[in-house]
Amino acid sequence: MVKKDLLKLKKCLTNRRREILEQVAHLEAELEELGQRNIEPIDEAQKEDLARVVQKLDERGKEEIEEINLTIDKMESGSYGRCELCGKSIPFKRLEVLPATRLCRKCAQKYERNQKMRQHLPDEIIDEELLDEYRSLSDLIESNGLVKLPVVESSRGHATRRQPMGKRAN
Repeated sequence: MVKKDLLKLKKCLTNRRREILEQVAHLEAELEELGQRNIEPIDEAQKEDLARVVQKLDERGKEEIEEINLTIDKMESGSYGRCELCGKSIPFKRLEVLPATRLCRKCAQKYERNQKMRQHLPDEIIDEELLDEYRSLSDLIESNGLVKLPVVESSRGHATRRQPMGKRAN
């Protein structure tokens, strides 16, 4: 990559880092100003909402600043512009749009697909005791998918199965 292009991208990243810091500082100043006033209960709720927004922005801002710092470190070490997965060079056009990107377009698409698929995977049961508890439930499921219920004597002496409302096995 040409040094001139690298400096342009580094300047863009440092400007973005400064913007994030200024934005968070501004919001924190507003929050502090609200804290110093005597406020009504309605205003108190707005203050709490603003505090949550500041916290979310602060968390995201910290993450983005960390990404920017990592990118600048890579620029200084000479490893900037290489995909972290396949090792190929990331096109300059992509770097101009996403200067802190760590993946080429193809690898980024694969990564996003994998992340979407992971969101749709069934939950894993980690606790072995919980797993044992659910294993015994499979003995209660009949072939038609209904839950076998225990036989209960009615007050008239008849054996009946009690069916709780809405209880069906999947």
